[in-house]
Amino acid sequence: MQSAHSLPGFGDARAQNSPRIGVVGADLPRQIVLAADAVPVRLFGSWSGAVSRRASELLGAVDAVAGRILDAILAGDHDDLAGLVICNDSQANLRMFYVLRVLAQRGEVPFPVQLLDALRGPGTAKKTFVVAQYVRLVEFCRAVTGAEVGVDDLRRAGAAEQSVAVALDRMRERRAEGRCTGVSALNAYRTAACSPPEAAVAAIDDAQVSTGEGERIFVTGSAHPDSRVYQVLESTGATIVAEDHDAGDGGWFAACTTGDSAADILDGLVSLHADRPPSAARGATAERVTALRRKVIETRAAAVIALVRDLDDAPAWELAAVREALDTLRVPFVSRTRITAEEAISASSDVVTARAVREGAYG
Repeated sequence: MQSAHSLPGFGDARAQNSPRIGVVGADLPRQIVLAADAVPVRLFGSWSGAVSRRASELLGAVDAVAGRILDAILAGDHDDLAGLVICNDSQANLRMFYVLRVLAQRGEVPFPVQLLDALRGPGTAKKTFVVAQYVRLVEFCRAVTGAEVGVDDLRRAGAAEQSVAVALDRMRERRAEGRCTGVSALNAYRTAACSPPEAAVAAIDDAQVSTGEGERIFVTGSAHPDSRVYQVLESTGATIVAEDHDAGDGGWFAACTTGDSAADILDGLVSLHADRPPSAARGATAERVTALRRKVIETRAAAVIALVRDLDDAPAWELAAVREALDTLRVPFVSRTRITAEEAISASSDVVTARAVREGAYG
């Protein structure tokens, strides 16, 4: 008998024997990797930990999280990967690709490395470019797994990945209703991004921690590679009801199952990608602020906190416009830039100072 989360063709036994393809960044359509009989495994890094001298010299001045990911790769922590896809969704990730491509050519890392450069937004030229990128991704996955990727494989993978997207919708509803903490949700996102669909759905549906009536907080700024800062913030009694960074609600688990050919399905995935909310690194500030304002209203957030790590510059550029937009809603806003993990934890407590915001917000 199949479990409540069982998905045809993606059971635990099969997943355990499947090649693992690492992912850095948030632009990869997991459906393509799954269609190649592989498991996509996103490498998040962490908020804290020293960055080695070698990683710093290879990458230059970039967000420390990228350095920690590179250090883990250089230390052999991910030697089980069949390949690695790096998304060009930040300057730090692009630098990491150039470094790892050279190291792979020298035999210093044991797997091939592929760049995925997938611009968001509308436009025929962008769509044509991203379609070509997806075709290259298919060929890369074929090369490292030996599996063919045809229309039936893409449909099967798409149906399984769609179940993950539906489970995420359920989890977001629980968060909106105060039945799921931000810590639990962020951990579920992290697990899902490293797991085959069946395990991903199980992890997401397990994220059902009751929270009560804490201050409803929306988080923006840098992505959170782990839940350490969320844990400190929610320990004050707050509840993180949503975020727009790509380790949480800004992550991508969409799938396409319609089309008569593999090309049709890839076109559908490109269209879904084009419609994603804008990212801090590549989106226009006006679009980002509009999207944030809408989410703050939808989730009834009582305050917003923006935490931006040192050398993760893109989110910092929009903070003035965010503050202006939130002032019109009478929603308190706390922001800190160029911070370490310890400074982020200290700043987190600052957001839970306006206990009267419930009466003043959205006035």
